[in-house]
Amino acid sequence: MPKGTPQSEDCLTLEVTTPARPGKGRPVMVWVPGGGFITGTGSIYDPARLIRAGDIVVVTVNYRLGVFGFFAHPELGEASNFGLQDQVAALRWVRANIAAFGGDPGKVTLAGASAGAMSTCTLMTSPAARGLFHRAIIQSGSCRTSHPAGAMGEGMPAISSWHPIDAIRGAGQALAGQLDCADVACLRRKSAEELLPYTAQFPLLAYGTSFVPQEPAKVFAAGKQMAIPLLQGNARDEHVEFTLGLYPQGITTRQYPTMLKTAFASAAPQVERRYPARRFTSPTAAASRVFSDSGWICPSWKSGREHARKASTYAYVFADPSAPTPSGSPLPAHVRPATAHGAETFYLFDFPDGPGLSAAQRRLADRLVGYWARFVRTGDPNGAGSTRWPRLDAADRALKLAPDTVRPINMNSAYHCGLWF
Repeated sequence: MPKGTPQSEDCLTLEVTTPARPGKGRPVMVWVPGGGFITGTGSIYDPARLIRAGDIVVVTVNYRLGVFGFFAHPELGEASNFGLQDQVAALRWVRANIAAFGGDPGKVTLAGASAGAMSTCTLMTSPAARGLFHRAIIQSGSCRTSHPAGAMGEGMPAISSWHPIDAIRGAGQALAGQLDCADVACLRRKSAEELLPYTAQFPLLAYGTSFVPQEPAKVFAAGKQMAIPLLQGNARDEHVEFTLGLYPQGITTRQYPTMLKTAFASAAPQVERRYPARRFTSPTAAASRVFSDSGWICPSWKSGREHARKASTYAYVFADPSAPTPSGSPLPAHVRPATAHGAETFYLFDFPDGPGLSAAQRRLADRLVGYWARFVRTGDPNGAGSTRWPRLDAADRALKLAPDTVRPINMNSAYHCGLWF
């Protein structure tokens, strides 16, 4: 977390933003911020444009992060996922209180990006969240998001955010050892400042508990998640900034096949045939595209296809090649054109000191806001005057969102999803 970023253990707050005109029975969107489960805050998201477009109420929430939000230990039994439990507490608060702000507790959409997206899909599988929300928006993440060996850095193993509770208890025991603590009582005597340096060790969601009984991806595969309308999608090049940050010297033509072998073992030659480095501006761009499709876009496609058997599902790929980046740094030429992780968020919300958008990007932002607001209102993003957004079904149709074109595409063929699943 950057130095100077406001931080507090007293973080369980939410903000309610309503239209200026009094009213009642308005649909509600509850926004869960991202940040890898170790950073982030709801207070930086200004939802005014969404509110004006849809005449809706927006609630942005905070939840405990890192070691404070996702710690587990054998002495604590199945207690874990405290950050997710905070989100459920916020949803319960909304159910009990949102009518006082003009909202309808029976028309709640849970939405989030990145870690917020993974939180949302996880809560779609949680018995504790049943009945607390009625639609979902999942941006730049899914319950199948994972990364093969090497995708998150040289020498790094395959990574997933979901782990059996016993594995996270083991991580909790290891932390206790690092802090010379023999038991949880000792850990509780540590100050928040003493625990904070270890927060990055716990971007870990537990399953195998009464709160999340089963790995969420398996729940979607079995069709046991909530049967609610779903809007979900990704930026075109989700992994580009991760690749640049984790491989700052760039990936060479010689390194590229070795990286694929590390990530995909015997399937590496097939992957390289689909993603030959010569077709990209650089091997780094090729690797970014491989990890974007395999770890982000196609897992969303797979979960979306599974959910489409139960309820209406709308998929998108956000593909503005000049979109702002979450890091705030322009993408270097050797990976352009590309659209970074979570870029669509800048088109839906305003931010303090946020990036400016061009006239064409503002027009695209208006289209996104319209689609999202209509989905919150009705469970269907379509409306008069907008390009028709087809449901995700056996035809694998998603909506490509770019300044020069908003049109349906075939996700499977465009992103080689048949290769990955």
